[in-house]
Amino acid sequence: MRLILALCATLLPGLAAAQTTRFISLPEAQSIDPATLTDAELLDLLDRLEHGRAPKVRRVSLFGIPAGFGAPRGVWFLSAAATNRRDRVFANDWDASFAVGFGLGDPVNGIGITPVIDFTSVSPHHFGESGKVGVKFSREMPFGPDWQGAIGLDIDNIATWGDSRVLDVEWTFSVSAVRPGGPGWTYPVMLSAGYGSAIDKGGNDPGWFAGAGIGLGETYGLSLGWYGDEAIGALNLWTGRNRNLQISLGIGDITDNVNGRRVLLAASFARPFRASNP
Repeated sequence: MRLILALCATLLPGLAAAQTTRFISLPEAQSIDPATLTDAELLDLLDRLEHGRAPKVRRVSLFGIPAGFGAPRGVWFLSAAATNRRDRVFANDWDASFAVGFGLGDPVNGIGITPVIDFTSVSPHHFGESGKVGVKFSREMPFGPDWQGAIGLDIDNIATWGDSRVLDVEWTFSVSAVRPGGPGWTYPVMLSAGYGSAIDKGGNDPGWFAGAGIGLGETYGLSLGWYGDEAIGALNLWTGRNRNLQISLGIGDITDNVNGRRVLLAASFARPFRASNP
């Protein structure tokens, strides 16, 4: 159960989008004589110039690896995760978790606070009978001229109920950075690394984690990471009207290092609490 809870916790909608400029081949300005252009040609040129400046949003994220970014202020989210192998041991024994959270505080000028309620019993007849409460503290800052970074501290199992009462309080410290795409650096990249009290050996021992993600297009990207004692890889997809629904299809323990290779499915939906925030 610990592993699927950790997976759901990594779906916090942090800094998942980076803007890069779409460049359109245009004639050199000095080679254009406006007097030779018809009205239609001039309008077409202006339209092409405007589209050339339009930002093209490429998203990037990590899957299965904690990140330093928390939920942006005023944004609420729903996350769900499932696997076909409970605790990496029982094959064809599906396990799932469902979480809801909200972004508070000011991660740029102060401290961001993201409380999360995780429901560990999700079957129709027992939904919500077991669960836990955690909180993430985060601070964002620039890491040089091209990287936006964040540090985060997660404290999990602050309050528990039902079957989750057996879980002890756990903590995770993470450092993350995002490099947007642009001239000479086409694809946005996200890096994250850290240490936690329940990472290794199925979430029973302290351990390290690290991972990297890359945004390959406006609606998809890849990520690969190491979490304690297993490698986790995923294809991340973004859909919805505002690309605010992320769906991840992953494989846990890719190398079968602990005989726990399994399918991982996850989804996260986020949106501002209000239509617009000041």
